Amino acid sequence: MNDTQNRSGEQLLIGVGGLALVIQLVVFQNSLGIVSNPGVSGTLGDIVSGGLLLVAVVCLAGGVYLRQRGS
Repeated sequence: MNDTQNRSGEQLLIGVGGLALVIQLVVFQNSLGIVSNPGVSGTLGDIVSGGLLLVAVVCLAGGVYLRQRGS
């Protein structure tokens, strides 16, 4: 993989991870008070919230790893 593709991949991973983290915080943690009812509740809401958090962590960690490896 060349340098341009590597930069593109790391930027994509970091962008997706950041977006997933913001969605998880705003929708499921109600951090800004924008969404009062996310449309899912109980166990399903916990699973979706945890899944978004997992996606965010994996994408951010992968993007940071690629950035560190490339520099």
